[in-house]
Amino acid sequence: MTVGSGDSLLGKTAPAGVKGAAEVGARGGPGASRFDLFTLQLFVDVVERRSIGKGAVLNFVTVSAASKRIADMERMLGVQLLQRGARGVSATEAGNTLYKGAVDTLARLQQLTAAVTLHGQVAAQPLRVFSNLVSLSHDLPAALKAFADAHPDTPLSLTEQATDATLQALVRGQADVGIVTPIQAYPAPLMAFRYGVIRHVLAVPENHALAGRSSVRFDDAAAFDLVGLEREGGWDRLQQQVAQERGLTLRVRARVSSFDSMCRMAGGGLGVAIVPLGTAQVHAASCGLKLLPLSEPWAEIPLDVCWRQQPEPPEAVRRLLAHLKPGASVNAWPGNAETAPVSMPRLNPRPRDTLAERLAAVPIDGSSEGLIAA
Repeated sequence: MTVGSGDSLLGKTAPAGVKGAAEVGARGGPGASRFDLFTLQLFVDVVERRSIGKGAVLNFVTVSAASKRIADMERMLGVQLLQRGARGVSATEAGNTLYKGAVDTLARLQQLTAAVTLHGQVAAQPLRVFSNLVSLSHDLPAALKAFADAHPDTPLSLTEQATDATLQALVRGQADVGIVTPIQAYPAPLMAFRYGVIRHVLAVPENHALAGRSSVRFDDAAAFDLVGLEREGGWDRLQQQVAQERGLTLRVRARVSSFDSMCRMAGGGLGVAIVPLGTAQVHAASCGLKLLPLSEPWAEIPLDVCWRQQPEPPEAVRRLLAHLKPGASVNAWPGNAETAPVSMPRLNPRPRDTLAERLAAVPIDGSSEGLIAA
């Protein structure tokens, strides 16, 4: 049984059955609070998307029905949970308390469902791994294949997701292990360790004006048409943020879905492309590309393996973590980044830092074994 956003125990596929929904709460007296899990999930979606309408769509109910459920919950608790405005909604202090508790409760329920399901199935629960596109250009596919060969009794599923979506899935219990880049602060329930570092280069046609350079800056690349990934994806946001910090305007001429396609587009003369070195080397000869070192602190993109520490990870997750970080003990990994040796960079980025400042501290040789946790 694979638990996803559309077929979970939380009731998204059966919103009409309020009476049949599971309820949690005290059974004390007449004023005891009772929450049905569907409404809790609806509330979480509304808060995260700052819109009752978007939360309603995700849970297959009308806007009026979603609004009534939340209003009923406010009336039951005797507090205002949402601040409603022309541009959407935001959680009040009480609403934020409920939101954090609901996220934790729903994630624990997902994990409980997975654990209990194992007792009634011949096949084991799939180990759900989410990874961003950059990680897939590293040795992650080979590492997961080696793990699958060594543990044939543990089915494994791999889903490509952006870093922010992966972190959210881990918090909600919809993913077991995530491989991400530290471009945003990690949520409190998550632990992480450094997996690797991906070096990026600028790929240009062999006859391009920049082809004779020994190295280039991002500003040099921005003077030409660019080939990029999907708009608003993690890689696109990274480059847009750097451009904004430097007052640059990017001319993205073509957008594709993979780094391989970026190399082919660059070789065809549609623009220059910033791509992982390993991918660029595979396509350099066939596409007629010149690969130029990128003199930027963020040209070395770190990869982190993340998981939810509380409650303790299942045995299959612990085995995969040990496989991705050989020789390490899960129990030995600290839960507080501040306790790491002073020589280690702080890898849990803070929202107030600029992207360049956040990634400038990452060693370019990939030797850091920094441990992070929110």
